[in-house]
Amino acid sequence: MLTKGDLVKVKQDSFLYPVSMEPWLVSRLKYPKYGVVVKKLEYDQTEVFVENQRWVVNDKCLQLVGEENVHKVK
Repeated sequence: MLTKGDLVKVKQDSFLYPVSMEPWLVSRLKYPKYGVVVKKLEYDQTEVFVENQRWVVNDKCLQLVGEENVHKVK
C-alpha cells in the first residue's frame, strides 16, 4: 500500500495524466522515472510528483523503491 511521501518508480511505457485533467497534456514515458506519492485518489489511482509536476498514475504502473529497507515512521 502506497502512502504520502513514498518514493516510487514509474514504469516505462506508463501513461501520466495531469492533475488538471486537460486530456491533451497526457504523457507516455519512454523511460522509467522516479517520483514521490502525493496522495491516493481512488482504489487504483495515485497522485505522484514527477519532474516538477503532479500527475495521476495507475497503481499497476508504480513500484515502491526499497521495499525491504523502508522503515515507516509512526
